[in-house]
Amino acid sequence: MTPTDDKPTGRQLASRVTKYVVTLAIVGAAVFLLHRYIARMAWHDVRAAIDRIPRWHVVGSIVATLVSWSCLAAYEVFAVQTVVPGKVPLKTRIFSGYTTHAICNALGFHAITGTALRYRVLSTQGVRAPDVARIVGLVGFSVSMGFAAVICIALLVEPDIANGWGRAPGVVLLVLFALLLRWLAGKHDELRIWKFSTPVPSVRSASAQIVLGVIEMTGATLAMYFLMPPEIAGEFLEFAPVYVGAIIAGILSNTPGGIGAFEALTLAAYPQEQRAQVLAALLAYRVIYGLGPALLSSIAMGIFELRRRVVSRA
Repeated sequence: MTPTDDKPTGRQLASRVTKYVVTLAIVGAAVFLLHRYIARMAWHDVRAAIDRIPRWHVVGSIVATLVSWSCLAAYEVFAVQTVVPGKVPLKTRIFSGYTTHAICNALGFHAITGTALRYRVLSTQGVRAPDVARIVGLVGFSVSMGFAAVICIALLVEPDIANGWGRAPGVVLLVLFALLLRWLAGKHDELRIWKFSTPVPSVRSASAQIVLGVIEMTGATLAMYFLMPPEIAGEFLEFAPVYVGAIIAGILSNTPGGIGAFEALTLAAYPQEQRAQVLAALLAYRVIYGLGPALLSSIAMGIFELRRRVVSRA
């Protein structure tokens, strides 16, 4: 292999430049909007709004968070079993799912941090780096299916969300899901894209993951919805598109946990006089759904590393 073989092609360079431009545009717009919105708020109003969040709503948000993270851990269980069947104990798969998702959510850059963290855990069971990359890809696919399933249901139940398109986008998504499941039912064991190949789940496993995706996204949305004042959030199905749109903006921004873009889009969905209360809910949500799980998972990973070193020295 010559040194020039590692140089990116013109198409790859254009793709990277486009990605960076889109990221910078989203982050720039988020910073501008956040500065504009927050500058018009009084912080004592935000603190007062936090104090007014009912305690049982906080409890509900914590329970919804646990449901969401449990479903994310279940993605890991399915993905590892699909790629390296019977090789990794169930408790290790669950541990990897909880910790990697929580830490990656806080740090961002899931493709990098998720691969590194999973390798640290799964390599103890003899899982090789290429298989870890396949697991990351399958988990990402499952999460995407969750997003798509929730959007599909929302479009079918509330066609006004599609701004005049009616239920047509939801029906299209439903057809795509049916085609995917039919393809998986055709005894396909592997998906190959250029030089990359990965095992694919069975139709039963894929169906279960789609259901898990709906539960996971519902739990994540409820974790935020419980913290919003009811008179502002409205009905759950009215709030769900705002939350999903903010999550997608956060993912596209590539910032840790989507911070900035998620808040900016959520605040933009409500009038200025309601934004202090919305910001209070956002801050509480960040602590419950983001900071809490990340801290607990970081401690768990630290204990895992200590035990690993003790065992290796024994």
